[in-house]
Amino acid sequence: MFKLNLKIALRNLWKHKLYSGLNILGLAAGLSGFMIILLYINFETGYDKWDPSLKNTYQVGLHQVKNGAANSEAKTDGFFVKMIREQFPEVHTATMWLWSDGFKVNYFYNHQSYEQNFTAASIDSLFLKTYPLQAIYGDIADVFKDKRGIAISLGKAREMFGNADPINQVILKKGGANFSDEQLVVKAVWDEKKYRSYFNIDFISAIDFNIYGSELWYRNYNVMLQFNEKTDVRSAIVRINQLYLQDQAKRAMLINDPNYRVNSNEAMAILKKKEGITSQRIVIEPVEDLNMKSFFSQNPKQKSIYILTALASFLLIISCVNFTNLAIVQAGSRAKEVGIKKVLGAFRTNLTLQFLIETGMQCLLAFFIALITVELMLPPINSILDTQLILFNGTELSFLIGQGLSLLIVIVLLSGLYPALFLSRFAPAKVLKGNFATSFGSVNLRKSLMVLQFTIAGSLVISFLIMNAQLNYMKNKDLGMEANQVMALGIRNFKNRSLNPAEFSSIRQRLMGIDGVEDISRSTDGLVGESNWKHDFTYNGKTSELITKYNDINYLNLLKAKIVMGRGFSEKLMATDTLTSIVLNEAAFIAMNLKEINVVIDLKDGDRIQHVNVVGVVKNIQNEGFDRAIKPAAYLAGDFKWHWRSVVLLRLRGSNIAETITNIKNVWKEIEPDGEPRYSFANEKFAKLNAVYERMASVMFAFSTITLLVSVMGLFTLAAYSSKLRLKEIAIRKILGASTISILKLLNVDLVRLVVAANIFADVFAYIYMNHWFKDFVYRIDIPFMPFLLVNIATIVLTIITVSIQSVSAVKANPVRALKYE
Repeated sequence: MFKLNLKIALRNLWKHKLYSGLNILGLAAGLSGFMIILLYINFETGYDKWDPSLKNTYQVGLHQVKNGAANSEAKTDGFFVKMIREQFPEVHTATMWLWSDGFKVNYFYNHQSYEQNFTAASIDSLFLKTYPLQAIYGDIADVFKDKRGIAISLGKAREMFGNADPINQVILKKGGANFSDEQLVVKAVWDEKKYRSYFNIDFISAIDFNIYGSELWYRNYNVMLQFNEKTDVRSAIVRINQLYLQDQAKRAMLINDPNYRVNSNEAMAILKKKEGITSQRIVIEPVEDLNMKSFFSQNPKQKSIYILTALASFLLIISCVNFTNLAIVQAGSRAKEVGIKKVLGAFRTNLTLQFLIETGMQCLLAFFIALITVELMLPPINSILDTQLILFNGTELSFLIGQGLSLLIVIVLLSGLYPALFLSRFAPAKVLKGNFATSFGSVNLRKSLMVLQFTIAGSLVISFLIMNAQLNYMKNKDLGMEANQVMALGIRNFKNRSLNPAEFSSIRQRLMGIDGVEDISRSTDGLVGESNWKHDFTYNGKTSELITKYNDINYLNLLKAKIVMGRGFSEKLMATDTLTSIVLNEAAFIAMNLKEINVVIDLKDGDRIQHVNVVGVVKNIQNEGFDRAIKPAAYLAGDFKWHWRSVVLLRLRGSNIAETITNIKNVWKEIEPDGEPRYSFANEKFAKLNAVYERMASVMFAFSTITLLVSVMGLFTLAAYSSKLRLKEIAIRKILGASTISILKLLNVDLVRLVVAANIFADVFAYIYMNHWFKDFVYRIDIPFMPFLLVNIATIVLTIITVSIQSVSAVKANPVRALKYE
């Protein structure tokens, strides 16, 4: 019997090649999109899941409000770890380490010199007990036995040494002007793909924090805690906050008595009086969750995952709906088969199972087509999403197979159950005399499913168009400066960082002598990203913490920044401008409640109080992403002794930028021969800030296009079904003199009404969703009207074209053939 049913199923598929092909390809398209998103979700949620102990491991940070400014950082001071180790037995291990992104070292291999960029961790002796990385070559713990010892990731080892044995290979760390060179020896290698980590560490060295002494006051240290099993972490956090607040108050009062106690309110009052701190709390986050969400980073990954999950679900639902509608359209050709089988004694359950098996065959074929499509599409997808997705990942293959089988069962049930029940309920007496159409019942469900399809497709397309409009706004927004062709060149040599303008003049002249260099300046940090320097400024008793940028006197001129009040720095007034003048941005001018310029404010720099005169206000310069408000900032042109210039900024001109960059690199190698020059461009940095949103827009475009195509397939089948049901009506109308246009109009009306209803729902859902999406942005557009109008018109036009193409054959058919049995 199974063999017979299989033959009937295959014959039916072959007989209706067009419908079967649309059925399988539509489902394969939906499955491909779903599987790609599933791989991405697996990838992003798979960080720091490689050891059971990491479920109890937490990252520690501090949120603080000081002088009215909120500051959050995933770091704390060294005394915190000491307090935890001494007073919290529920903490199994507490480790302190330094995490450095962009750590560069030179190394020699095969008699050639290279430079390598690392994400480095300097760890204490308890790090590996808290974060249990395991080496595949050597032993990571050996870095504590040899001061020169380091451990590196397998990827870096292969990149540096090829297939040679990396153990005991030597890396030369160049120290610069004030530090001697240091030879580092590779003692261990671990597989970073197996130990996929949010911290993305690829270089480990040991450090003894006991030698830091008073420097442990500084909040420069990364801290991880591993709690004992079954510890109530929430109550532990409350106690940690209370004791840390008390500990801070004691240190602020310079009290060393271990028995000294103050309550939380008293401690907060002390910190407010001594340091201007009005609020603070220790924040502890599970390491497993850091890649998806963190209090300390405005990381849209979690929201992106939610969006992509919804996209994948919608696409799969639309594909299954399309499959269901196509199956029902073909039901007429199977009606007599069902009738005969029922007459011969087949039960409805047997027929339902048969049709489910047929559906399973088609779904299985679609599944294999989807697997091939995904494998072919992964290289461009990885490029768009900036990931390393692998379909047949050996470490996660069993998990992926389980997901695949579950997915296959779900789509078989979603796609095949309703058609199987629908087909198996035919009454033999009706269908065997050719009157099967009357047993089809209501088409309301199928119309509802079509409305659902176009609602989802329309809302996705509208959302993409609005996202694209926001991206265009971000690309074209006035940044407060001209960022194009501004090159930032890192100063490695510590002596060169501390040069005053007169001492730097010879280097400046050499760089200005290069054809294509228009202007040169220096700064304490680059143009894009948060500044490392912050100071307290006081005016009329109000203290504000401002980002502080120490620059050369022509810095604002090089950026072509716009002065909105007063003046910028002037070389003619260098004597005073490098000593007592300051320029604020608009945000700082408002934050300090200033009403005019040429007022004196106090700058607190460590223990020094400097009186500076506000000579001008510059337009806000955008140096972070559009999801963050521009922070109050102050610009100074002096203090070369304490605040080194670590970046040279060059404004380039002309069309042959590549040649100019080559010449700059050659000159800089003569100035700093240790290693390759490190440089970046401001406009490229800004592009990276927007990259995550551009990737999301690209994904939205791809999936909205697929969803729309699958919906059009569904419309095509529904139009076919509608015209098939109305063949006799069309024939009678033609005999009575109706024109082709009038009949096509009649056939279009019902489906156009459905699409208009879908458009209304799509407009509402897209508006709600985009309002939610825009919550991430401080700087944004108003939701435009045009995307709604364009998509509504486009879907209606597409419906009319699709229905007309599908229905024209029925309209032109000979009416005698439709009425010959009447």
